[in-house]
Amino acid sequence: MEHVRGAGRGSYIWGRSVHNVRIERLWVDVSHYISQHWNDLFTMLELHHGLDIDNVTHIWLLHHLFLGTINDAIAFWVGGWNQHRISQRDGPNRSPEDMFGFDMLVRGIRGDAVDQYAMSDEELEVFGVDWEGLEDETLLRALRKNYEHEEGTSTWHGRHGPPPNLNEVHVDPPSSLLTADETQNLDDVLQHISRSSDQADVVHLWTTALAYVRTLHPGEF
Repeated sequence: MEHVRGAGRGSYIWGRSVHNVRIERLWVDVSHYISQHWNDLFTMLELHHGLDIDNVTHIWLLHHLFLGTINDAIAFWVGGWNQHRISQRDGPNRSPEDMFGFDMLVRGIRGDAVDQYAMSDEELEVFGVDWEGLEDETLLRALRKNYEHEEGTSTWHGRHGPPPNLNEVHVDPPSSLLTADETQNLDDVLQHISRSSDQADVVHLWTTALAYVRTLHPGEF
């Protein structure tokens, strides 16, 4: 990637990744507020509380115990993010929810056809760029790391529809050794334990569940 200095904008990355700043900002925020917290918790369970990340039954147990709590945390974060105000170069600061509703009122549910807006080559080159994000060193480090192998230069010239390559991670959920009755009995044993993301609650939930399933399938857990 080539690093250049823009007038009044400081040092930023130029290349195809310059148009990925907004989504990269979102991933950085998700990592900071959610995924890093759970990564630290699961690492702690592995180091001190018997979690074996190479054991598929342990991975199933993690899913069963914590996936709902993680999804709830993500949903809560999404609600807050949709309400936070974003600075705009050509208008007042508005939240994503405000922009979504306002644009539907002004332009209709489907919006106006893009073809009716004439843009110069220079305007297309900077269309959608998050200039404020290009001043954020944490965000720039994430961009350099996640897009260091991306080839080509930044351009929207002649592009229509989605990009030719989309990133996808397919994850098959682990299967359970427990029968439906055994799973229900496990849930009954755990019903008094908080499902919060606090370290003490996570450790209590995990160790209690692991001890119980080992009585059911001692050779597997």
